[in-house]
Amino acid sequence: MGLLKDALAQLEVRLQALIEGSAARIFASDDLHKELASCLVDAMQAGVRPQPGGEMVAPNLYMLVVHPSQSLKLLNNSVLLEELAQILQDSAGETGLSFLSPPVLRIAEDENVPPRQCHVIAQISIENLAETSDMVAEAAPNAPTVPINAFLIVDGTRIFSLTQSVVNIGRRIDNDLVIDDGRISRVHAQLRAIKGRYVLFDLDSRGGTFVNDQRIHQSVLYPGDVISLAGVPLVFGQEETRLGQTQKLPIE
Repeated sequence: MGLLKDALAQLEVRLQALIEGSAARIFASDDLHKELASCLVDAMQAGVRPQPGGEMVAPNLYMLVVHPSQSLKLLNNSVLLEELAQILQDSAGETGLSFLSPPVLRIAEDENVPPRQCHVIAQISIENLAETSDMVAEAAPNAPTVPINAFLIVDGTRIFSLTQSVVNIGRRIDNDLVIDDGRISRVHAQLRAIKGRYVLFDLDSRGGTFVNDQRIHQSVLYPGDVISLAGVPLVFGQEETRLGQTQKLPIE
């Protein structure tokens, strides 16, 4: 662990210099580039996970949550996002870290984030593992088609990847997605893959299930839909194009 700590400390120094040098070109009037560098470094460090063979894997998906006034700058500068992703990949590789696939950056809006600050949600995406499931699909041709690259942003702080045909959500620990909040029922809601889309079902919850401020019993989900489970916010997202493209998601 000591060697990893030293390697990450060196990585932080390199990323700070490289990211600030790139991002300052479009954020010359404020300090967002400094905040962005710090957030990316912290998210990468927090997301490093050891593998059974001893290899250390870093997050390869980074969701940059910024104020709406800053998101347009980032979305209009896809070259910068690609440069930042390349910096992460090159710098991490030199310190002995690896990725399951090349890292990418996404942009999400949140009006509650101050204009000169940002929040980064990082995760290790297992998207490439889908290639190993072809044999299972052939053995079960009638199995539901699970939407690819779908996820939930839970309470604005973490990403939950959706990879199953049925996903149970609730406070009880045997749910697929456990939300430890007193407002949530023990078994609150369920996602089902139907005809290539996720459909959200309320399971007679106490606090109700809402999609885009409308109470529902069942609802087909589309990217960007804002879900509320008894007041706990989630955002449904789905990368319907290749992973390297940019997408903006609203967060409430």
